[in-house]
Amino acid sequence: MTELFQPTAQLKISLTSDCNNDCVICLNKTTRSRNGQNKGLSPDKIKELIDEASALGMVGAYWTGGEPLIEYESLLRLMEYSSKKGLISSIVTNGGLIGAYGNYRKLNQELLQKAGLFKLSTTEIVKSLKNAGLTRIYFSVDNNHTTLEGADTEVHKSVPTEVISQSIGTFLDEGFGRVHALEAIGYQLRMTATSSGVWLNPTKEIIQDVINKLGVKLEKELSTQEIVYANEKGKILLKLLGVSNIGDAEGLDDSMLESKAGKDIFHIKCSHFIPTEQAYDKGKYHRDLFVDYNGIVYTCGNHAYPVGNVYRESLASIIKGINMPTLDNEFGMSRKVFHSLLLLSENKNIGNNAIGEAFRLMYAENPKLIESLKTQCGGCNSLGSQKDIQTAFLKAFETIYKKR
Repeated sequence: MTELFQPTAQLKISLTSDCNNDCVICLNKTTRSRNGQNKGLSPDKIKELIDEASALGMVGAYWTGGEPLIEYESLLRLMEYSSKKGLISSIVTNGGLIGAYGNYRKLNQELLQKAGLFKLSTTEIVKSLKNAGLTRIYFSVDNNHTTLEGADTEVHKSVPTEVISQSIGTFLDEGFGRVHALEAIGYQLRMTATSSGVWLNPTKEIIQDVINKLGVKLEKELSTQEIVYANEKGKILLKLLGVSNIGDAEGLDDSMLESKAGKDIFHIKCSHFIPTEQAYDKGKYHRDLFVDYNGIVYTCGNHAYPVGNVYRESLASIIKGINMPTLDNEFGMSRKVFHSLLLLSENKNIGNNAIGEAFRLMYAENPKLIESLKTQCGGCNSLGSQKDIQTAFLKAFETIYKKR
């Protein structure tokens, strides 16, 4: 029997909990004020994980944080190591430490010096990342990560559009505005904007300002959420995300969210549950693993389903535990829930609506149980860690789909 969970896309690794920003939507809850309080994974442990990912046939290593550029020197070495192991490196960044100049640079001098970036120009940083094996980069550009305030103001807890535009523009200059031959990598230069509700208009203004500064024009709309901009130097993919399905959504005011309350939660869709044959590169690369800076492994970058600890088990053992879940493990309940969701997704009428279907099953049995849920992120996280929700789902699933 083919194993349901065979992650072959990306191993996402949080290099650090430190950050140069203070973003209220950060699902890692990383802020400037917490810098240095979490040690993170050691380089040797990360190399072990890269070895495992390579053996599993995964296509990429995806470096995140916090802000991964705070660990710049370690990041270069780890990307070089990943390249030797056949993994394609991606980074997600707010761009501040790459393009810092003016008073913004002065106010962030301590962080830049700690990272080994203070004496380097933006061009030198970008070239070094490229030479180390960086292939794709994501810039977070929205009203949480970015500000219209200038680089010579007193702003230092979010990134001025002047600074991030310098970062993105330099990557364009270095040839990152291409589309990779592998669908799993795709557009190599990306901007991601996360906003909803009262944040929509400020984010639109920020994006437009960055686009104007870069001198790129609308090329095409791939969907309502994916837009391609281009100039003679290359292409940039802009992806628009809602706050409700990413970040620390449950702790935010309703005015900032798009609601999924009540029966609307039945319509949650997630790309992690699309059929394998519909995944990237004719199904060759599908599903990720995410390892946070404390070593906890998740099947989702939003920390929804904790399934293991790299200090106690290998990635292969964790994957086996998901495919053959038992409840005699610290992560047994979450593994069983995720495995059951995978079984749901195998139904051709359900597919990427597996999470929505899970809540439909629970609602039929106990409507009050999910009344407090109001967002997609909240729904996913409750399935991943809230015992009463998990128990109710597994009971409903086994009653209706017990023949599976």
